[in-house]
Amino acid sequence: MLSDKGSAVIRKYGILNTNVPPDVTKFYGIPFPGQYMLAADGTVREKLFLPDFETRASASEVLLENFGAGVGNNAVMVTAQDVQAKVTLSDVRGFGGQRLGVLVDFSVGPGWHVYGEPLPTGYSPTSIKFDDDVVASQSLNFPKPTPVNFKLLGETLPVYQGSFKAIGDVLLRNKLAPGDHKLAGTLSFQECNDSICKLPQTVRFEIPIKVDAYVPPLAAK
Repeated sequence: MLSDKGSAVIRKYGILNTNVPPDVTKFYGIPFPGQYMLAADGTVREKLFLPDFETRASASEVLLENFGAGVGNNAVMVTAQDVQAKVTLSDVRGFGGQRLGVLVDFSVGPGWHVYGEPLPTGYSPTSIKFDDDVVASQSLNFPKPTPVNFKLLGETLPVYQGSFKAIGDVLLRNKLAPGDHKLAGTLSFQECNDSICKLPQTVRFEIPIKVDAYVPPLAAK
């Protein structure tokens, strides 16, 4: 934690938080929250800056996104017939207003496929959705599906086969009560092969998380 009297260094870097008006003396002078990830040779591999101090990415999110591993291996395995999904949260704890990374490792059994998007009416895409009691917003980016022509159907549809990953984040709600919580959600998909399609499925899951009390940042003096 470094002192920056008068926000001199913050201003030189051009990261003075202009969303905080000067008359808010308690917080005026703070920077836009951000982080850099450096490679072993000292070059900047990734940088991320956010609009306000209440919505922050965690270091564990960066680890999960770049290396596929977070803190504490906070994960749950969801299994439904020929489809498996390992849902991993980047950390075992957080605080209200914090952003955490999410990684989903999918595995589809041989001979079967699930659908991506966009899809015509009558098919169900693969999705992961978290409940909104703990999560304020969420984003999950799937890889581009493979277009496959199904002669029996007379259609070309976007599908996933074998193993694939989806990665994104969840934003924890502000003012969450400190203590033990559950990030509950739903895995939805439709499993098909070249000749038949099973009924669309939804499978519930829960990931435990410890919510810490929020501690606001100190203003620069």
